[in-house]
Amino acid sequence: MKELEMWWKDHFDEFLDDFRRIISIPSVSVEDKGNAECPYGEPCVEVLHAVGDIVRRFGFEYRIDSNQYGLLIWPGRSEKTIGLFSHMDVVPTGPGWTYPPFELTALDDIFIGRGTGDNKGPALAVIYALRYLKETGYKPEHTITQFFGVNEECSMEDIKFYAKRNPMPEFSLIPDSSFPVCYGEKGILEIDADRQLGKDTAIISWKSGVASNSVPALAEAELRIDAGKLSAAIKDERVTVMDAGNGTSRAEAHGIAAHAAFPEGSESAQNILASALLSSKLFPECDNILFQDILSLFSDYNGKGIGVPYEDDISGKLTHVGGFSSVSDGVFHQNINIRYTITAVYDRMIASITDTLKSHGFSIEAAEGSLPMYVERSLPIIDKLTSIANEALGMDLKPYVMGGGTYARQLRNAVGFGPGIPGDSDHFGPERGRGHQPDEYISRRKLSIAFSVYVSSIPEVDGFFKV
Repeated sequence: MKELEMWWKDHFDEFLDDFRRIISIPSVSVEDKGNAECPYGEPCVEVLHAVGDIVRRFGFEYRIDSNQYGLLIWPGRSEKTIGLFSHMDVVPTGPGWTYPPFELTALDDIFIGRGTGDNKGPALAVIYALRYLKETGYKPEHTITQFFGVNEECSMEDIKFYAKRNPMPEFSLIPDSSFPVCYGEKGILEIDADRQLGKDTAIISWKSGVASNSVPALAEAELRIDAGKLSAAIKDERVTVMDAGNGTSRAEAHGIAAHAAFPEGSESAQNILASALLSSKLFPECDNILFQDILSLFSDYNGKGIGVPYEDDISGKLTHVGGFSSVSDGVFHQNINIRYTITAVYDRMIASITDTLKSHGFSIEAAEGSLPMYVERSLPIIDKLTSIANEALGMDLKPYVMGGGTYARQLRNAVGFGPGIPGDSDHFGPERGRGHQPDEYISRRKLSIAFSVYVSSIPEVDGFFKV
């Protein structure tokens, strides 16, 4: 362990240089299926090439497939593979940043920037773990690959493309969750629902949220209501009213963002805005009903509002959030992001949601997602990986099931494996610093633990499965 710690210390400045480069690339995935050269946008292609520069420098093979993903290849004695799956795309920055989102800012042993924690920092820690193993003479039994996707935060078309063109690994680790081992993921359902605004509506425009899988941190609306009257009627300090001219106003609400899979502790800016406008008593009845319906649907996070308060012993409670919403051509568009329990019956669930939305004036225009993922808890490698993580952390954590969606759900025999540390302190408190929040960061401690755990775990997985 001393040798490992010294190697990491000696190479950490080099790690930071590589980290700085990939964080500087604004690789927000933008789907453009008609663009074969840049199917997810130019920055996503740029980050794949930046990763290639790093892994080739360490002597690994690397290829980019149709600008959909990059793949590190470390040939082993067998062509059968052990997979490591990371993603280099990020969610949009959103409002509220104190530090530049696409510059790596070092502050008190934390590193701030969009993607530092989700998922560029963990991906780079895995690269350096592979480098360490290679430089210290490890000879893999299986061929070890590391996948670098650029559409994970959207529809995961990158991993679906990979799965069609490559055999499934014998076993895969996804460093995009928390330690010790995530052996199951809830199903994901994303719904787009529409509702006609009333003829007398005072809503000119409406915009809330930046991504389906994030609780909105900002909501804003332009309204046919006098700014002075509206400002006097709203008592919520989280809502600001500005004069938009010609007797109209613009209202802006600020909430607390969070990942849709872990919404506890967040505050939806859309809910804050709807509640404030409703309480003003200045709007026509058709708008007040809309505000009431928004609150009815999204005031809770565990499915009650949309008619599916599901819970099971394997995966806990279903969660749901109103991801983003907007108004165009007299129609209110609402996105809903749902993480449903492993034992849920899909047809029964979607029927209940449809009926509930209909009762609130919404019709479902589109629904898509992915089924739950579950690996048998009794698989011995799960206990081995758990033991390695707990030894490094000095904790007694148990394997778990989560609501987050990672590449594991598109693979066979895949588990989430760090680098999150349950109970770790929040440097900025609950409103900033986590994945999908402003001022996202990762600590040096977390990177160091992740590096050492991956160095120990990769050979264990490689040797566990027969060649």
